[in-house]
Amino acid sequence: MLRARLATAAVAIPLLLLLILYGPGWSLALVVAAIAIVGVAEYATMAFQQRPAERVLTIVLGILVVAAAASEGEVHVLAAALSLSVAVGLVWTLFARPDFEQGMSDLGLALIGILYAGLLMPHFIWLRNLEAVDAHDVRGPLWVIFVLVIGMAGDTGGYMVGHALGRHKLAPRISPGKTIEGSVGIMLASLAGAVIAKLIFLPQRSWTEVLVLAFVMGVLGQLGDLSESIMKRTFGVKESGSLFPGHGGVLDRIDSLLFPVTFLYYHVAWFR
Repeated sequence: MLRARLATAAVAIPLLLLLILYGPGWSLALVVAAIAIVGVAEYATMAFQQRPAERVLTIVLGILVVAAAASEGEVHVLAAALSLSVAVGLVWTLFARPDFEQGMSDLGLALIGILYAGLLMPHFIWLRNLEAVDAHDVRGPLWVIFVLVIGMAGDTGGYMVGHALGRHKLAPRISPGKTIEGSVGIMLASLAGAVIAKLIFLPQRSWTEVLVLAFVMGVLGQLGDLSESIMKRTFGVKESGSLFPGHGGVLDRIDSLLFPVTFLYYHVAWFR
C-alpha cells in the first residue's frame, strides 16, 4: 500500500507543480473540472448503485455545475446552473418518480454530491487565478501549492504516527482506522508543512497567519475526510473508486483538500 502511494505521488506531484506554476490558466481549469466531474460520477455511483437513471441525472447536473464554476464567468452563470439543477431535479421527481417521498430523498442525495465535488473542487481554479494586489501579497499559484503542502504533510504525518502509535479510536463508527494519535500527527505535520512553506515561498506573510491557517486547514481537512467516510459508510462501500493505485478513487484523494481550499480561497479573497 505505501509503495503504491509513493509511486503514484512520485509521478503526480512534479507534473502537478509544473501545471500550477507554469501552465496556462485553462489547463489547470480543465484538469480540475475533469477531477470534479469524476468525483461527482463516483458519488453518483455510490449513492445510486441500483438506480441508473438517478445516477445519470446526478452526473449530468454535476457536469452543468462544474462547467459553470470552472469557466469563472459571472456569478450569475453559476447561480443559474445551481438554480437549474434544483428545478430539473424537482421536475424529475414530479414526473418520473411516483414514489415522490423517496424521490425527494434521492434528490437531496444527488444535490449533496453535486455541491460537494462539483462546487467545492473549482475553488482550486478560483484560488489559482487570484492576482497579487501589492508587493506584500502572494500570487494564487503559491496559495494552491500551500493547500497541497499542508494536505500532503498532514496525510503523511497522520499515516506515519497513526500506524506507529495509534491506539485510541477517533471515530470508530465512521472510520475505524483513524486514531486520536493519527489526528495529532496530522496537526503537527500540517504545522511543520506551514513552516516549510513560510520559509520557501510565503516570506511576505506573517508567521501568525501562516500557522493559524495551517491549524485551521488541518482541522478542516480531517472533517472533510470524516465527511467522505460518512458517505462511504452510508452507501456501504470501502472506497469511492479505484482510479489511483494505492489511493482509491478521486474522492478518496481530494476529501481532505476540499474544505481547506474553500476556506483558504475566501480568506485570501476577503482579507488580503
